[in-house]
Amino acid sequence: MVHPDRQRELERELWKLQPGDHLGALYESRSEHDLVRATFVRQGVERHEAVLAITDEEGAEALEQGLREQGVDPAPLRKRRQIAVLRVSEIPPGSAGGGAEAALGALRRLAARRVGEGYGALRLSAEIGPALLATVTPASLLRWGAAIPPHLGALPALLLCHYDRRRTPAAFLLDALAVHPRLLIGTALYDNFYFLPPEETSGPDPAAARLARFIGHLVERQRTETQIRSLTRKLMKTQEEERRVISRELHDRLGQDLSGIKIALETLPDRHPAVPPALGEDVRRLGQLLERAIFTVRDLAYELRPPGLEEMGLVQAIAMFCREFAEKTGLAVDFRAVGVERLRLDFQVQIQLYRMVQEALNNVHKHARASRAVVKLAAVRPHLLLRVEDDGRGFDVAERARAIDAEKRMGLRSLQERAEVLGGVLLVTSAPGRGTKILAKLPCPE
Repeated sequence: MVHPDRQRELERELWKLQPGDHLGALYESRSEHDLVRATFVRQGVERHEAVLAITDEEGAEALEQGLREQGVDPAPLRKRRQIAVLRVSEIPPGSAGGGAEAALGALRRLAARRVGEGYGALRLSAEIGPALLATVTPASLLRWGAAIPPHLGALPALLLCHYDRRRTPAAFLLDALAVHPRLLIGTALYDNFYFLPPEETSGPDPAAARLARFIGHLVERQRTETQIRSLTRKLMKTQEEERRVISRELHDRLGQDLSGIKIALETLPDRHPAVPPALGEDVRRLGQLLERAIFTVRDLAYELRPPGLEEMGLVQAIAMFCREFAEKTGLAVDFRAVGVERLRLDFQVQIQLYRMVQEALNNVHKHARASRAVVKLAAVRPHLLLRVEDDGRGFDVAERARAIDAEKRMGLRSLQERAEVLGGVLLVTSAPGRGTKILAKLPCPE
């Protein structure tokens, strides 16, 4: 079964398709394949488009069942020729002999005929599996697939080609990837970075064109990652500025107002000696509640803007945080700094380092079941090193990395992003029962 969230996402993405689109769909389970194909066909019916489905023997019945499960009765649609199913066994022998131009011409004529009958476009769903590969040579299919994309924009047609990864040779699938501008992997739709426009593969050296395209993708990906890091840096800077403003408002305005109210309550009995004892007791309890509220506001303000970071500097601010963290949590924290006091660090560098210590120790407290942690900050030119170690239960680093992506955990991911924003790298070393070591290696300012 496919998860309902994935079904809804598939519904949204396929609904965006327009005539001229050419997709490849790679699947590993029949349920994924049946859902994708039935959704593609049903949406064509809903948009008053004609549908031709080329299937293997078992696919025709599965398509009809899938349509019924989605609330569509295929019988009247077949009668008025809005849906047609062509089994691979029904393809006339030798029909592949005309080559790519003949196949494209047949597609053009079929689309024109269906539009002439009043339909908005033609949808073609083709099962490219062992049955079809036994009838039509793989080379012919690839030539057809490569010839189609440039002409689809002028045709009222949409194409969806299905490939069973379990039963189709990997070498053929690798070549097939190159002829589809967009890909469905399971039920998720992607732009295909490995698509090769026919004008690049029809030249004198297709391999060179393919290599140039792959290198171009690598360069573009690197440029995109650089842009993302730049945007992340700006976002974090903006976030810290907003935190500073909120912290100041909490501390200077709300905190001061609450303190004023507390003082007024405490002096109320002195100003009104005739206040009944019971009312005086209520005043005392309200004063205690206000005192707790004042402490909460102060803690929130300090959490949003580290106290003393600008006044005392990074080393003293981290030392203060480590002491207070140890008092609150009972975790023994040993902080050491070497050669950092002499550095002239930009405030954004200081705040990111402070946040990294915060997040690392919070992770230790929440997950490590440790009794002791060591925080080391050292300037070892040309690097600035931040190391956080604990004696906790440890974990499998590769497994945790997969869990971060699957469960959207942000602890280690946030540490990694902060290190990258500062132009550095983050290394995590751990194993079950052997504690954890986090090392951030950052460029040291001159």
